[in-house]
Amino acid sequence: MRAGGPDEGCPGNADEDCTGSRDDVPALVIVGANPTVARAAASLPGELIHVQLPGAPALDPGTRVLTADFRDLPAFLAFTDEVLRPLRPTAVVSLTEFGLEPAALAARRLGVTGVDPAVVRATRDKLAMRRILERRAPHLNPAFAAGDDAEAVDRLFAAHGRVVAKPVDGVGSASVALVEGVDTLPADRRTAATLLEQFAEGREFSVEALSEGGRHTVIGIAEKGTADGFVEVSHMMPPPSLDPHRQELVARAVGELLDVLGLTDGPSHTEIMVDGDKVVVIETHTRLGGDGIADLVRLTTGVEWRRAALGWAIGAEVRRGPATAAAAATVFLTAPPGRVTAVAPPPALAHGRIHAWDLSVRPGDTARPLRSSADRLGMAVLTAAGTEACAAAVAELTARPVVTTAPEPQL
Repeated sequence: MRAGGPDEGCPGNADEDCTGSRDDVPALVIVGANPTVARAAASLPGELIHVQLPGAPALDPGTRVLTADFRDLPAFLAFTDEVLRPLRPTAVVSLTEFGLEPAALAARRLGVTGVDPAVVRATRDKLAMRRILERRAPHLNPAFAAGDDAEAVDRLFAAHGRVVAKPVDGVGSASVALVEGVDTLPADRRTAATLLEQFAEGREFSVEALSEGGRHTVIGIAEKGTADGFVEVSHMMPPPSLDPHRQELVARAVGELLDVLGLTDGPSHTEIMVDGDKVVVIETHTRLGGDGIADLVRLTTGVEWRRAALGWAIGAEVRRGPATAAAAATVFLTAPPGRVTAVAPPPALAHGRIHAWDLSVRPGDTARPLRSSADRLGMAVLTAAGTEACAAAVAELTARPVVTTAPEPQL
């Protein structure tokens, strides 16, 4: 654990209160920000203190950075006492999945603004969330069973047949699988580490919301596209398949979910399935969505979502500029597994235009089978004149072989 040199301690003796801002200037601790999030935070009022993992990507010059392994909770709480407490922060927040609980615990320990640790745990433990909904909002739940409850697993398959198996604490669509029958459920999925859920029919959407004093405001709704498994390959905003009536149903369901979980303040990213007028919650997080969704919010609504998702903790107003696109999408580029032989440049599209383009592979690299978000090969951001044009542009780009591969030689 190494600190970047705190320049000021707590005045007086150890019994004196070290919380609160210096000279009424807010001091915001941000845990685990990537460079994009850090740049968005730079416009917030007051002092910013970043806590980064050892070896994390460098932030912009002049950014105040402390280093600690926040994944090691006991060590991070010691760091909180020894290093953060003398800095007297106003709030501690995070927008990265593995920083959410450490930030919440640090805020609670310091007595400053942050998300309730119990709420964070309930959103990160998918089985715990299901059990809370079962008690308080069962209509938002699919049928489910813990992987180690053999009788409940048998009942689930008998009633519903098709079941989704996922890690209780998984992220990035990793290790999510559709299981067609109880006899094909592997032994390693029959443990407490696995959640089994009824396969939810319909279309999938994600909802960005900002809560303040128990009031939940939907910032944007994106429609998802997924590969043959469950890996996300596109997000479109506004959602082409969601009419105003169902958008209202979605907003109401998300608000009810957040109330049930006890989230009163801060950002959330909720994934839901909509089938007719039925809304089923897949999962939720006390952070904004990844996959460039914050860019879609900015393009289509003008809201600087990354900034707002941090600034709530110090009372910063939500900054909203002009929307610059009627519709926008992120598209993730994929290819059959093998050795990359060619990478095409950004194409001209008939139905929209490419706003941003980022490929992570080049000829000679290896494309892995698409089993999680980490196996995608790059991302494009598209803009279009409307939702129909946006959907057409997504389909057009998805159909293009941007990355060409050849099978790896068999040894």
